[in-house]
Amino acid sequence: MKKTSLLLLLMTFLLTSCGSNKKEEERPKKEVDTRFTLDDLGDEVSFHTDLQEDYLLDEDVENVPSSADGTRELSLPDAIKLSWETSEEIDDYVVSISEDKDFKVTKEYIVRDKQYLDLYNLKIGTKYYWTVKEEGKELTSEVASFKTSDLGPRNLNIPGMTNSRDLGGYITESNKYIKQGLIYRTSNSDKITDEGKKVVKELGIKTEIDLRDVGYQGKSPISDDIIYKVYKCYYDDYSNYLERNCESVKSTLKMFSDIDNYPIMFHCRIGTDRTGFIAYLLLGLLGASEDVIHRDYLFSNFGVIEKPRSLHGSGVDNVELYYDAIDDFIGDTLQERIYNFLIAIGMSEEELDNIIAINLEGGEDINVLDEQRPLNISASDFNHSSDITMETYNHSAAVSTVKYYPLNRRVDSYISVSFNSDSDISCDIYCYMYASSTSLNIKANEAFKMELDDVNRDVSSKTFSDLHCRNTAGIYVAGRIGRLSFNSGDHVIKLTNISSTNNPNGYGANIASIIIIPSSPALLTIN
Repeated sequence: MKKTSLLLLLMTFLLTSCGSNKKEEERPKKEVDTRFTLDDLGDEVSFHTDLQEDYLLDEDVENVPSSADGTRELSLPDAIKLSWETSEEIDDYVVSISEDKDFKVTKEYIVRDKQYLDLYNLKIGTKYYWTVKEEGKELTSEVASFKTSDLGPRNLNIPGMTNSRDLGGYITESNKYIKQGLIYRTSNSDKITDEGKKVVKELGIKTEIDLRDVGYQGKSPISDDIIYKVYKCYYDDYSNYLERNCESVKSTLKMFSDIDNYPIMFHCRIGTDRTGFIAYLLLGLLGASEDVIHRDYLFSNFGVIEKPRSLHGSGVDNVELYYDAIDDFIGDTLQERIYNFLIAIGMSEEELDNIIAINLEGGEDINVLDEQRPLNISASDFNHSSDITMETYNHSAAVSTVKYYPLNRRVDSYISVSFNSDSDISCDIYCYMYASSTSLNIKANEAFKMELDDVNRDVSSKTFSDLHCRNTAGIYVAGRIGRLSFNSGDHVIKLTNISSTNNPNGYGANIASIIIIPSSPALLTIN
C-alpha cells in the first residue's frame, strides 16, 4: 500500500513538472516592432561640454579655464541624443524613457518629422531605459539602455536662468550617496521663460528660497503653486557671510529639515556668493569633501556671473573668511565643525539630523557627533545681575525672534548659567553674540571676564573682529571665547563685563546664547 502511494506521488510530480516546463516553453515572448533599430549609446555617456569636462577631470580644483570667466553662458549641459532608424517612413514617434527596466515610472516625448531626441537634465551616474513606437500604435521597439557618467555636478538647462545645478550625486567622505533631485542651486528666477517654467515643473520643485537683500519678488515668478520664502542674506566689503546672516542661515536651513518642502531651489541674484555660502554649509553638513565643495563653488565661473571667482578672492568674493570662521569650531571633520556651528546659532540636532536623513542614502544611520553633544544655553536660561534686562531683537529676515542680555550697562554686570556634566571633560565655550564695543580691535579678554565655579579662566585674546563680529545692530555670530576643563558634577559659568574708565571701549557684548561643545563624548544638562 505504501509503495503504491509513493509511486502515484512520483508520477504526479513528474507530470506536473513536465506540464509546467511545457507551459513555460510555450509562453509567448513580448512582441516588438521590428521596424525600429535603436542606437547603442553604451555606458559613461556625458552631458558635460568639452570645456566643462576638461575642468572637472583636472586634479587641480583651482585650474578653472580662463575662458570660463563669468562673462559668458558656459554653464549649460550638452544634450544627450537618442537616435533610431526605421525600415518604413513614419512621421510621428513616441519615445518613452525610464530609470527602471519595467517602465513603472515613464516619461514620454512626442517627436515629429525626425529620428532623434535631445535630452537635457538627466541625472548623473544613472542607467536609463528607452523605447520608440509609432504614435497611435501599441507595439514598441526593443528596449535600449545607456548609463550617464557619474562625473558631477549635474548641471541643468533651465531657459531664462544661469548657473543652475543639483547638489546631489556625490559620494561623501563617509561613503554615503547624496541623493539627486532634492536640492537645486540657481540664479534668480526673475527672467525665467515659459519653457524654463516647464523644466522647473518637470523637476518637481516645490519650494523656492530667495536670499537677496534687495530685488526679491512678492511671489515666485515661476508659479503661484511654489512655496516662496525670502531670507535676506547681506554682504559688505568684509564679505564674511557668517557675520551678518546667522539668523537668515538658521531660517533657511530649517526649510531643509522638513521633507514636505522638497525638492527645494535656492538662489540669490546670480547664484554664486550667498548661494555658494549656503551650498557650502549644506554640502559640508552632508559630509561632502572640501574638494567637491570647492569645485561646486568654482563651477559658477561657467555661468553669467559678471566676473570670475576664486578660492582666494577679496572683498565680497572672499570665501576664506567663512571657511576660517567655521574652522574655529571644534570637530575633526568639516562636517562636525559645520554641525557644531549650526547648533551654535540655534538649530536643533533633530533639524540637522533630518537634513542628513532626507538627503543621504542611509543618512538615518549617520551620527555626526558620535555622542559628543553640545549644550546650547539660550538667554532665557541665564541668571543675571539685577540692573540688566533681557532685550528682544526682531531680525527682518528671521522666522524667530532673537533675545539677548546686553553686558554693556556697567562694570560687573553679569550673566551666569548652572549646568551638570556626567564626566570629566575639556570643552570649548562659544558665545552667540554681537559686539557692542566702539572698537572691534578690542580683545574679548579686555571686554569681559569668564569664571568657572568662581575661579577666573582665560578668555580669548582675539579681537571682536577676529571673532567674526561686526559693530552693527542685528549681526549675530558664534565666536569661541575660551576653553575649559572640568570634572563631572555641577558647575557655574559666569561672564562679567569689565568696562571701566580705564577701559572705555570694553563694553562687552550682547549675548544671545552660550554654547558648550565638549571635545569628547559627554552628557551636559542645564540645572
